[in-house]
Amino acid sequence: MDAARRRKTILKRLGAASAPIPAAALGAELGVSRQIVVGDVALLRAAGHPVRATNRGYLLSRPTARPRRSFPVQHTRDEIAAELEAILQEGGTVLDTSIEHRLYGQITVDLILRDRADLAQFLARLPESSSLAELTNGWHTHTVEADNEEVLDAVGRRLDELGFLREEY
Repeated sequence: MDAARRRKTILKRLGAASAPIPAAALGAELGVSRQIVVGDVALLRAAGHPVRATNRGYLLSRPTARPRRSFPVQHTRDEIAAELEAILQEGGTVLDTSIEHRLYGQITVDLILRDRADLAQFLARLPESSSLAELTNGWHTHTVEADNEEVLDAVGRRLDELGFLREEY
């Protein structure tokens, strides 16, 4: 399969997926290495295709009318699970996490945590790495999406009850 056709196949596969697809899985399906897929995705993104990279693989961004809100928070590494679980329990989807780094400026990483299974996968990888918020003494922001503003209000109240919610930093 030539490169152009392979990239079309990647877009089609991502468009049909409901969850992120790892580069290694795409590579295995297409008979190429993970690194070839990474390069193809970089070219697709450069061409304007809305491919997002998460810690679990690639997905296509889709337009949504669901409300979103950013929540500035601070907590310890040991409280990551409680924070994310609280957001999910209230009905939110954790789209990303961002920090304001003194040297690099804003750093944002897609999470796309929709349910407990997504959270379990994320938390299983946490012991192998440091969290982004550890670069900023626990200060970070999450973009949360929900079905309505009332759910986002509930997320904010819950994060405040847990002592995580902060004013903008």
